Amino acid sequence: MADITLAEYQGRVWLVGGEPYIDDLLANTLASQITIELVPCKSQSDVHALWEQHCGPQDSFGNPWIIHPAIVQRIRRAASEYSVFFTEWSAMIDQDAETVIASAAAWANENPEAPVDLVEFLDPAGPKAIADLSRLRAQLIEDRLTEGGVARERIGRATDRPGEVVAKSGESQRVDIVVRVAPPAEG
Repeated sequence: MADITLAEYQGRVWLVGGEPYIDDLLANTLASQITIELVPCKSQSDVHALWEQHCGPQDSFGNPWIIHPAIVQRIRRAASEYSVFFTEWSAMIDQDAETVIASAAAWANENPEAPVDLVEFLDPAGPKAIADLSRLRAQLIEDRLTEGGVARERIGRATDRPGEVVAKSGESQRVDIVVRVAPPAEG
């Protein structure tokens, strides 16, 4: 389990676990060993469920801390991982997905030596139609990345199994863009 858990729903992100670290998170002074997990949610009630899972029962009138989009962008850049979400049985790239892809392309272009992987979340025993849809989604993302200046030969493909984490059942509805930036050499 991560030290800090952030829940994302409709382009907004809330701190749902790890409140003792909020000052350092906001100030960008987290110790290097502090881990952060960004969990996609399908509804606002999923955000609250994660908050209760990590922090115990909460007042139904309150909300967890909302995190400024610039801080979320900084976290994503540090992780070099971007998640593109799709609605069920769709390969349509909406405005949120366009923004994520554009951010990933910009980061990849700032790090031209870094390989870029598109990670699909597939159950090997799952239906062929789901695998076909996932490949189509990844291809559309790859096309957008190349339109954004990322050389096609830098883009690889990988698959991972869907997780068992609450609120992550939608993993089969996403493709991650991972820019593998090497850490700076210690001198």
